[in-house]
Amino acid sequence: LTTGGGFARGAGYRQHLFNDELFVDTSAAISTKAYKEVVGQASYPHLWNDRIEVGTNFTWRDFPQEDFFGIGPDSRLETRTNYAFESTDINGLVAVRPLAWLRVGSAVGLLSPTIEPGTDSRMPSIEVLFSDAGAPGLVEQPTFLYKNVFVEVDYRDQPGNARSGGLWRATYGAWNDRNLNQFDFGRLDFEAAHFFPIFDKKRVFAVRGVVSYVNNDPGNRVPFYFLPYVGGSESVRSYREFRFRDENAVFFNIEYRWEAFSGMDMALFLDAGEVREDWQNIDLQDLRTAYGIGFRFNTFKSVFMRLDIGAGGGEGVRIFWKFG
Repeated sequence: LTTGGGFARGAGYRQHLFNDELFVDTSAAISTKAYKEVVGQASYPHLWNDRIEVGTNFTWRDFPQEDFFGIGPDSRLETRTNYAFESTDINGLVAVRPLAWLRVGSAVGLLSPTIEPGTDSRMPSIEVLFSDAGAPGLVEQPTFLYKNVFVEVDYRDQPGNARSGGLWRATYGAWNDRNLNQFDFGRLDFEAAHFFPIFDKKRVFAVRGVVSYVNNDPGNRVPFYFLPYVGGSESVRSYREFRFRDENAVFFNIEYRWEAFSGMDMALFLDAGEVREDWQNIDLQDLRTAYGIGFRFNTFKSVFMRLDIGAGGGEGVRIFWKFG
């Protein structure tokens, strides 16, 4: 489940049918903080000699304690609130792999979100400190019809525990408000990562950059829960998850990893990121930063547990412990 949801457990069922042509995967999980998720997937992933994938996905989520600090680079830690986010998402996907390292595709789906008061008693619920003006989409939530296209170039040696190669991914999505006519917007996300091995691949420099850009149609707004953000285990690790949100975000990660012993790598990292309302105001002059140390518990092909300790943001030390 999402970072901040606590430790989760659940059950799942997977099955290959019709001579392994059809793949069916279902699962359900609940966490120590009552975060819940149900997922169902059915796909034909190996059509035309593994070059075409067609599938459908259903996801129901109930996240009762999501953090919100406000919008913009100057949001304050003192205005930390929480809200409950529930959503139902059903979509269809078509992807083509013309080359082993290239994947291109598109998805169309319906997503119905609901915002409710948060259940974390340590802080106010979102409606106590924020109105719909400061948190667009707080009062009413539409059903969205979304359409996206994506391109992915993946030439990593081991996608689950890369030590050389790289990953480039770009996604553009158009989100259409089906019933309120207030929240039509488009969003572009771009990610690039490369891994530079040293000698026998037991030492690696990993570099990653992410850019997100949101453009709302005239007279429309972007719901606060869809805004790009900086902070947390996947961006700037000296800040809490979702610490800074706005319509445009950029962040970078640099790691030096080395094999401490078989089954565990250690890492030193530097992170930096920035959010702005207008893209032209991102000048990389007022970056939020982090530095720290990490531990990667792994097999040759995958990392199954990660522990990161980040500091340097002026808001204390953050510890992120993640599985998978």
